[in-house]
Amino acid sequence: MIDSRALLGDFRTGLWLPRFREGQCGAWSVRLLPVTAARGYWGQGYRTLGAVMLIGPFAESGAAWMSLVPMEIESQEIGIAAARGHTVVLGLGMGWCAANIALNPAVERVTVVERDPDVVALIAALGVFDQLPAEARAKLRIVEGDALTWRAGERVDCVHADIWATFLASERWNEVRRIHANIGADMFYFWGQELELWRLTPRTPELTTLVAETGLPLIVDPRPGYAERIAEAALWWTPATHG
Repeated sequence: MIDSRALLGDFRTGLWLPRFREGQCGAWSVRLLPVTAARGYWGQGYRTLGAVMLIGPFAESGAAWMSLVPMEIESQEIGIAAARGHTVVLGLGMGWCAANIALNPAVERVTVVERDPDVVALIAALGVFDQLPAEARAKLRIVEGDALTWRAGERVDCVHADIWATFLASERWNEVRRIHANIGADMFYFWGQELELWRLTPRTPELTTLVAETGLPLIVDPRPGYAERIAEAALWWTPATHG
């Protein structure tokens, strides 16, 4: 088994990280790749020893849809910490994000929506959720569905969406609003939302006004300096034309 935490080198996180082994199901695979340096979501560089990645179909080739690297971990921390009640996770990925939400004591249950049964089968075969305490495992339910059309049919307190392979896309806000219209959760966090907020106003944003203008109940980091951290992240992860 691959100790994904040990691979992170000098990067530290309080999140739970599973052990993995390499495997494949259909067009999807989990692989260990050599990565000797990586940058975090907020811009800091780290020395690493490798990375476990979920590789799957993208356009006419393959792409890393999720990975256990500093950028991916830091980009999920805010949404994981804020989750509560009935949380819907859109996109199973490698399973570690949903697992951490299930470990959050404020969360009562987790519905994971995944459209590709091969992803579900792969994560099950690798035993990711089997490594969780029984109480957290009991919170998890996986349903097959398309995140852009799925409707809960019941109350949802929080949505955590990570269904994209890349940051920034012209249709991203439309997709997020479509998801929110279908589910109607009280709180919403999506992967890369800080960079999308930056794209709306390529300068250090006045967050309260900017978030209100989106019309979405976005989760933001309550700690001081969030806008400044977004500006730093944008230097590394957005095209020059956006910042």
